[in-house]
Amino acid sequence: MATLKWGIIGASGWADHTFGPAISRTPGHALVAVLSSTAQGAADYAERHALNGAYHALPAFLDHPGLDAVWIASPPDIHRAQAIAALRAGKHVLCEKPMAINTSDCAAMLKAATQAKRQLMVGFNNRTNPTLQKLAKAVAAGKFGDILEARAQMYAAYATPPTSWRADKRRSGGWALGDIGTHLLDLVGWIMNSPPRAAQGHLTSRCWQLAIDDHAQVQILYQNGAVGSVTACTGAQGGPSRLEFFGSRGYFRLEGGLFAKPGTLEIAFTGKAPTHETLDAFDTYTAQISQFGAAVRGKPTLLASGADGATNIKLVSAARGW
Repeated sequence: MATLKWGIIGASGWADHTFGPAISRTPGHALVAVLSSTAQGAADYAERHALNGAYHALPAFLDHPGLDAVWIASPPDIHRAQAIAALRAGKHVLCEKPMAINTSDCAAMLKAATQAKRQLMVGFNNRTNPTLQKLAKAVAAGKFGDILEARAQMYAAYATPPTSWRADKRRSGGWALGDIGTHLLDLVGWIMNSPPRAAQGHLTSRCWQLAIDDHAQVQILYQNGAVGSVTACTGAQGGPSRLEFFGSRGYFRLEGGLFAKPGTLEIAFTGKAPTHETLDAFDTYTAQISQFGAAVRGKPTLLASGADGATNIKLVSAARGW
């Protein structure tokens, strides 16, 4: 199949330093257009990334010649409108997390994807990590026995306060919860291989003293009877990320290894000594683009679907209480 031509919505931050370059360095994919909230922002991005398509109006952006797919990297409160417009224009959509602000927005996006017969996926890039994929398959195959518990934790002392839209919970859906916690909730749920039954959270702002959460702790009960726990913090240091899983026949403990970082993995089964493995950094963003392209071409993928993104927002909503 011909090269998949991408447009990106967002001209700063992660769209600039990570997402755009990931498209450009993935074989069979090309970044051809950008949409920014301002004409100058679009022009500057196009110059930095050698694009001939710079737009600040959504309809013109979606009309860019040959555009196949759109990566939405804008604030979550406008994901719904942008995703639906892109899907109705016949484009496949990779939507950054969190998928939207509420479950009704997610439902509207899913309906649009079904009607358009186009792919709608959510940017939980950790799912592309081959080590995590192997662990998820091993859990699903019962190698660790009955699932008892999974925990994920990430503490990161951000150097600066959140941008204006992130500091507005009605636009971002939360800071620690919406920026980090949403990733960890998806990861734990994916490993659990079971739909969630209930969730509750405790959100505070004791680190930055702002009107938005910088520490979030979420407890989840799954339909298989297992429990999950997620802790995300944007205001305190806590070392490498951690992912722990416990089954009736064994466990694994991953320190680091998330978000394209190196890490160490410990695995043990009942009656056997633990094994330890050092993991190299893995380019999850390029892998995400490659696997998205495979899905567009009709091949199976382990990427998070729109339905997975909607389930995530249901948990986020339960945790924050609105």
